Amino acid sequence: MKQGGNTVVIRKKTWVSAMSLTVVAAMALAGCGSNDSNNGSSASASGSTGASASSSASAGKASDAPKKDVTLTYAIWDQLQQPAMEAIAKEFTAQNPNIKVNVEVIPWDQYWTKMSAAAPAGTLPDVFWMHSGQFVKYASGNFLEPITDKVQAGEIDMNNYAANLGSIYVFNGQNYAIPKDFDTIGLAYNKEMFDQAGIPYPDDTWDYAKLAQVAKQLSQPDKGIYGFAAKMDTQGGYWNDMLANGGYIVSEDGTKSGYDDPASIEALKARYQMILDKSSPSHQQMTDTDSTEMFKSGKIAMIFEGDWRTTDIDGSDIIKGKWNWAKLPKGKVKRGDIINGLGNVMSASGKHKDEAWQFLKFLGSQKAAEITAQMGAAIPAYKDTQAAWVQSKPDLNLQVFIDQAADATPYPAGSKAYPVWFPKESEIMAQAWGGNISIEEGAKQVAAMMNQAIADNK
Repeated sequence: MKQGGNTVVIRKKTWVSAMSLTVVAAMALAGCGSNDSNNGSSASASGSTGASASSSASAGKASDAPKKDVTLTYAIWDQLQQPAMEAIAKEFTAQNPNIKVNVEVIPWDQYWTKMSAAAPAGTLPDVFWMHSGQFVKYASGNFLEPITDKVQAGEIDMNNYAANLGSIYVFNGQNYAIPKDFDTIGLAYNKEMFDQAGIPYPDDTWDYAKLAQVAKQLSQPDKGIYGFAAKMDTQGGYWNDMLANGGYIVSEDGTKSGYDDPASIEALKARYQMILDKSSPSHQQMTDTDSTEMFKSGKIAMIFEGDWRTTDIDGSDIIKGKWNWAKLPKGKVKRGDIINGLGNVMSASGKHKDEAWQFLKFLGSQKAAEITAQMGAAIPAYKDTQAAWVQSKPDLNLQVFIDQAADATPYPAGSKAYPVWFPKESEIMAQAWGGNISIEEGAKQVAAMMNQAIADNK
């Protein structure tokens, strides 16, 4: 799933191998100390046990004592996935009656602020979602419980997950997360608007020239109707354009920004030109009203979006039954697409590590993946369970997200430099998208800023 508004990338090789090469640097949270004393886990497969207050030393083996009732907190950031996560928690408790799980939804724009405060205070949730863009600082700060011993003991098999997703969450040779899901980007389109204009729907033959041509045909700017949302966005926007055109975001070895590459600049200019041509709302319009909300209300005919927005879009009474997904258009070099994966982690300072491990392991099970898929919450990472997700909404072409995964480029968030340059990228590009500086100048400023961040955080 994508990070809030903007959400990276290297290139060719398999996306996981590239990602595993980049997740090698440490970045502790500013001012946060380590919790080394909490890093060792003595979790057992049976969970915690304890004797009653009236028991004595001769009360018998510990295994005969009743299991303590425990309530775990599981933090997530997507309200649309809450029903599926609660269904998983309910299934887990049915198998482990002494362990209850409270699913806590913290909106994305608050999630990492709360986690950043909870980490040094030792009050992180027992189990919570982790994003690749935040992983290094939490792992390097010793705020996450390593699960390497569980992997080595065979309690969890990382080979069960598609595309070796577990490699994303390895730091200094330690495993920290169990893969939850993965996501790619698709082209959402309004079938009704295409039908009214007599234009065939997007298909695998489409390239960026065709996208621009049709976007112009479908636009009626005087009525507030636009063919495409040329939004200022990374994972769900121009990063895909840059890749398709032969550009790049960060060099394969992680040492150089690709924003000032001529192919990258050309792709950025082409996207912005759609705003100038009034085939897309302006940056200000899309700042005032989220472009996906405009698509849901029938004001935009096409938009790049992640698969995680499927349930949200399909929940709109205005567009339900009138839209579908297609692959992203082909560029001069290839079909660009960004892929990312979420993981479930547990707190290093949790008070119920045995029980938290049992839940974490269940979250990584085939059963949990099947619930996720059947309820249409996300594309599960567990191998051979994605078909149920595709079938969860048979009227929509969800298969495009699975098909694009094989050639997608990984979200480039594993270096120490990423948390430095990523928030600054949007500040600079907003100046370009707002018309205060040229697109080329904006791209070159981002490149210079990124290169400095890389040099300062080797």
